[in-house]
Amino acid sequence: MGYWDKRDGKKEVVEVDNESLEDFEKCVEEELGDVEKSFRERMANENKRFRDMCDTEYWVAVCFTSRAQKEEFLESLDLPTDEKYIDGREMARKCNRAIKTPDLKFAKIGRPNKAFIDRIRRED
Repeated sequence: MGYWDKRDGKKEVVEVDNESLEDFEKCVEEELGDVEKSFRERMANENKRFRDMCDTEYWVAVCFTSRAQKEEFLESLDLPTDEKYIDGREMARKCNRAIKTPDLKFAKIGRPNKAFIDRIRRED
């Protein structure tokens, strides 16, 4: 048989203080509750950020009955008449309307790893 099967037969008796064990258990439960709470808060924040980043309802279309009407309107706001898409913040400024909602912060993409790019080029 193996090393672990060799036992001397003596059982070690451990005395347990039930009061301190209950106190310890309460402390552990409180600590785990705090950890769980922080995970739930983080998950809620990440879910909100995901919804904000994936939201497609951030644009509006304005329609006139003729190109002349559209150009007249855009010229009155001193906006380019040949653009199909206009930054809503710029239009709000031209219409003297304040936008109080902060801009979303998008993740910044760093420079690609040169060694990785070189390796890809070699494989082509």
